Amino acid sequence: MLADVLCHDVSPLDEQYPATLIPLTFNSHGQQLVGRILVAQGIGPHPTILLLHGFPGDEQNGDLAHIFRRAGWNVMTFHYRGAWGSQGSFSFTHVFEDIPIALDLLRTHEMREQCRVDPERIVLIGHSMGGFAALLTAASDPSLHAVASLAGFHFGPFAQLLRQDASLHTSIVRDWKTCLPALRGISAEQLVQEVLDQAEQWTLDQCLDQLSQHRVFLLAGSRDTVAPPDLHHTPLVAALEQCPAPRIRSAILHTDHAFSDARVTLAQHLLSWLDEIK
Repeated sequence: MLADVLCHDVSPLDEQYPATLIPLTFNSHGQQLVGRILVAQGIGPHPTILLLHGFPGDEQNGDLAHIFRRAGWNVMTFHYRGAWGSQGSFSFTHVFEDIPIALDLLRTHEMREQCRVDPERIVLIGHSMGGFAALLTAASDPSLHAVASLAGFHFGPFAQLLRQDASLHTSIVRDWKTCLPALRGISAEQLVQEVLDQAEQWTLDQCLDQLSQHRVFLLAGSRDTVAPPDLHHTPLVAALEQCPAPRIRSAILHTDHAFSDARVTLAQHLLSWLDEIK
């Protein structure tokens, strides 16, 4: 089955309910966001993934979206306020506010009718910042079916490092400036300050019990220099495993932050997990 999904198109074709791609625009806090939904073939209703990109979103995991659709899942992606053509100003706060709006959209009657979405089986999967955002959202939304984080960037522990190391603060501002062409209405200095200001709120340690109620999959890359597993992955896995009756799965692949040379392996891990929870 995995080989078919990874290497072959869906067959035979369902002429009445074919796979399709539908552009989306929707409103979040007075600003128009742009996105799209890949609709799986078949009458459905289909389990649906909200796939979240990172900061700024250079790796948008379009390959995974198509693979998931061939496996029978709808996949919605979108750009946060101020990112990649969506209206408004970018901030991490806006990211965390936009995601519940996108989930509300998926649960509407229109999405059930037009895109054959099953509102009872919505899974959040995010990469990097999007991985952290997926986990933070899941902790406050018990109705989500499951959540996965790919090389998730845990803001709380990172903020502690920023406070302790002035040279890290300087280098992060320099690095984040390279992300600004895809964003608008924000500076690298403002983003770093936002992380420092929200450090206590943006930690998963305070919501482990809520998060552990979900089926959770955490993946990381052993060669990740952006979200090193020792800081962003391994402590969270250990903490969740200490929760009562945890439903957590984890893996560390021998790859970098974008899973650049392990895309097939990444897809195999995710497909296996999705098949398990479907």
